[in-house]
Amino acid sequence: MEAFSKKDIIHIAASDFHTAFLTSEGEIYTTGSNESGQLGTNLAENSFFPEPVAALDTQIIIHVDCGQGHTVAVTDAGALASWGAAEFGQLGQREAVDVLTVAHPRILKGSRELHFVRVACGSSHTLALTGSGSVYSFGQGVFGALGHGNTESCSTPVLIDGLWGFGVVQIACGENHSLALSVDGQQVFSWGWGKYGQLGHGSSNNEHNPLQVKALADQMIIQIVGGGDHTLALNNEKQVLAWGRGHWGQTGLGTLSDVHTPTQVHLPEGELVIQASAGVRHSVVFTESGKIFGWGDGEQGQLGRSAREKVQVSPFLISDANMNGLTASYIVAGGEHTFIVFQPCIKSSQDSMISEERLFSIQNGDLHGDGLRHVRVPELPSMLEGTGDNTKRLHSIGHAIEDIFSSIRFIVIAFKHQPSFWLNHMDTSNSSRKEYSDFGDHGLDVKSIRNVYQRILELRNPEILKKLGDSLIRLFMSIEKHMQNVPHSRWIRALLIGLQCPFVGEKGIGDMVSTRIFSVFSKLTFLDGRKITFWLSTYPRDIFGGRFVRGVLRYLSNRKEFTRSGSIPHDVAAALKTLWYLYEANKMEPHLLYSEFYSKEISESVDLLEEYLKWSHAKYDKDLNTLVSFCQVPFILSPQAKSKILQVEAEMIKNQVVQASILQHLSGNLFAFPFLVLRVRRDHLIQDTLVQLNVERIDYLKPLKVIFEGEEGIDQGGVTKEFFQLLCRELFNVDYGMFTYEEETRNFWFNPNSMESEETFELVGIILGLGIYNNVILDVHLPLVVYKKVLNIKPLLHDLNDLQPQLGKSLQQLLDYEGDVEETFSLTFQITYDYFGEMKTYDLQPGGGNVPVTNENREKYTELYVKYLLEDSIKDQFQSFNKGFQQVCGHHALQLFHYEELELLICGLPHFDFDALEKVTVYQGGYTKDTGVVKWFWELVKDMPLEEKKALLFFTTGNDRAPVGGLGCLPFIIQRNGGETDRLPTAHTCFNVLLLPEYNSKNKLENRLKLAISNSIGFGLQ
Repeated sequence: MEAFSKKDIIHIAASDFHTAFLTSEGEIYTTGSNESGQLGTNLAENSFFPEPVAALDTQIIIHVDCGQGHTVAVTDAGALASWGAAEFGQLGQREAVDVLTVAHPRILKGSRELHFVRVACGSSHTLALTGSGSVYSFGQGVFGALGHGNTESCSTPVLIDGLWGFGVVQIACGENHSLALSVDGQQVFSWGWGKYGQLGHGSSNNEHNPLQVKALADQMIIQIVGGGDHTLALNNEKQVLAWGRGHWGQTGLGTLSDVHTPTQVHLPEGELVIQASAGVRHSVVFTESGKIFGWGDGEQGQLGRSAREKVQVSPFLISDANMNGLTASYIVAGGEHTFIVFQPCIKSSQDSMISEERLFSIQNGDLHGDGLRHVRVPELPSMLEGTGDNTKRLHSIGHAIEDIFSSIRFIVIAFKHQPSFWLNHMDTSNSSRKEYSDFGDHGLDVKSIRNVYQRILELRNPEILKKLGDSLIRLFMSIEKHMQNVPHSRWIRALLIGLQCPFVGEKGIGDMVSTRIFSVFSKLTFLDGRKITFWLSTYPRDIFGGRFVRGVLRYLSNRKEFTRSGSIPHDVAAALKTLWYLYEANKMEPHLLYSEFYSKEISESVDLLEEYLKWSHAKYDKDLNTLVSFCQVPFILSPQAKSKILQVEAEMIKNQVVQASILQHLSGNLFAFPFLVLRVRRDHLIQDTLVQLNVERIDYLKPLKVIFEGEEGIDQGGVTKEFFQLLCRELFNVDYGMFTYEEETRNFWFNPNSMESEETFELVGIILGLGIYNNVILDVHLPLVVYKKVLNIKPLLHDLNDLQPQLGKSLQQLLDYEGDVEETFSLTFQITYDYFGEMKTYDLQPGGGNVPVTNENREKYTELYVKYLLEDSIKDQFQSFNKGFQQVCGHHALQLFHYEELELLICGLPHFDFDALEKVTVYQGGYTKDTGVVKWFWELVKDMPLEEKKALLFFTTGNDRAPVGGLGCLPFIIQRNGGETDRLPTAHTCFNVLLLPEYNSKNKLENRLKLAISNSIGFGLQ
């Protein structure tokens, strides 16, 4: 064609009666019939020579296709331009609804935002493919060729929902049927007219929705082609398959009969095909050796001069590798005509109008015929490896980001452990064909994801960052719209990639991205939630904590309100559901301390009473499908907040019990009293307490008052504190025999050989419960496993480390040992223990003394050993203890606590930050923080050894541990108690008040203070 002697034609689109040519400079030329204005030129008549489409001179065109009477092109900006026949809406122009033809190209409004990259035209319908792998359709729908589930026509581009999530990389049209190829190459979809079997489903039925061609499920397809009423597909083994109408032999299967399922076309001498094309009634292929074969109708010469018959039912050679010294590049079959495009023969740079940059691309095969093949997913990591910030590079990166991060399929393909076929290379192994759908592996390259995000940030380009954010927003809006109607395998991994984005938790566009991601998390089904939880648990700690957990917490900290009209806003609830999945994942594989999930903002700003009431009265499911109270996600609440909730509950219960007692008293029950009053003797503490608590069980929930026999004073809290301290000291005295003391860990443990009654162990549980209930910190040293058991959490091997760390270490070594366990350790399922100096044995299973511990059963041995030590050997003692504890504290609020928090609640903090106490101290009676004696006091305190600090704390508050939240949460008062004197300082422990005389020297203050705190048991000093 002389018209293109100085043009580089990189793509041709040919229909029945007109053809469009695309040059390497982005120009379009058209020729042929112009009956409906499909040429887009100023000519009113048909054209016998290619003419430029001048109306698109300001655009750079990257793809074009032709229908029977219309033409559609794609610009480099991703917009669609269309012209020609418009009767059925095939131009996609809303304003051309009642128009039969549009002679001049028009850009479709709103198409640029969708970023189209390919088009395919049928007789009177059009498909358009976006860079993110979504397919839109418009035009005639009478045969269902639009794929919208009906036969209605459509005049504007509409998304084909049936292809959502598959990541389509190629589209094709026959006259009245449509085709799509997914990015993995394993899924070919067809729909529309099926009379001749052209859909490949084994029938002649029409299909109104995209339906996978099952016969190709085991193939790796790399190209699809739509003929008039037949279809071709090319696989990665370079074989052609054909199906559909066979009346003119266009299937090439040696028959004139229709073929309803894909069948391989056999070429002479096993030629391998690299590209195929189809006209209305003929087909042509281009082979690896450079030969061109064809078959079908050749009546109009469309099969070349060598065709012996008008109808060729089997492939025959049309052209050898070279024709007049030229090498073929690609082929195109039109309605009843065929084009062969050759590589340009460039003699010198003077004779060529092709730039050096274009020449390089041509010689490397990057341009010619690309429009006939699948779209490649951009290799974003390698694109980001480049340097410089030139406009062209940033433009390409921007498009790549939009295409990948707004596509649920491409985003996963781009970050899989194993690169797919579509990333510019071929992998035909089975593993590359499998979806990473097994429960154990998300299949994502976490490091690559992190690096890509980091590289994008390093570009420091606001426009690029905005494109990333906007793309992720579109992605998760799309997922939320479709997730209930499609398998989770299509979209669930995108959640992990999105959550790893550094925008999560940040303000601005990050806030919108986060909201969309969390909204999808909040709608996960139970099974999907389990899978995502497991996958989250497998992430490295820096990403899990630094990116995931902190990102969600930052998002929550940016919220302006945590409740709205008494309920939790959707965005907050969705973020909390996401954090809940992370918390559950952290329980599977501990990455973070439980305290790193606390939300300071929520803990300090919400109405805890209201949250407790909503939680205790509302019905909700444990999987948080309905979030009515922050108490449903207790891991976000600080220990201080939980402690306040527990005290709220305790006060409510106390008030109810007091009111009931008053009503009983008014009704004539003279023994009804609103307080639980204990009268005890100091030298018979356990006996007196046990007797009274056993009699007055119902009174546990009343406010507690303690009276020491023979001592004056009203109990305003200080006496109760001392009572608990003294009682615990006696109960946990090793000589009493209820508990043993482990020197290595400095913890007490239930004595399995104790002779004490069940009631005595029950008393210990009651005392711990009363301590919590009455907000008294106890001097108790129990291993954490006790609190786990109280919360019904099964003990494990690592729990033994708080009790007998050497034994725990030995059992772990047994599990880790790589040699012969039986020969090396000589253990059996029988253990020995000390019973008052006598060694006894215990079988971990029936006949355990005769069962050796081996490599095969060592896990069972360890499990049974731990169970014996932490459960079976102390079963009776713990059951009694737990019974007593639950009688007092077995209410709703206890469920909020983590077992470590429960220990903190009972025992307080063992750490002392007196700087924090100094900051919150209130001064009365004329003292200020600048008073001399006050300054001396704090100087002395900070120089005290630990034991003296604990003694001071006990002297002033009645306890030697800090409350939940630390000393900064302790209401502490220093009050002036007269001027210079020899009197000792005193304290009101019930109010945490230190009565401090204004001594005239620091030495005297030190002497008086230390004497006072060393004699602080009892109330004689007050």
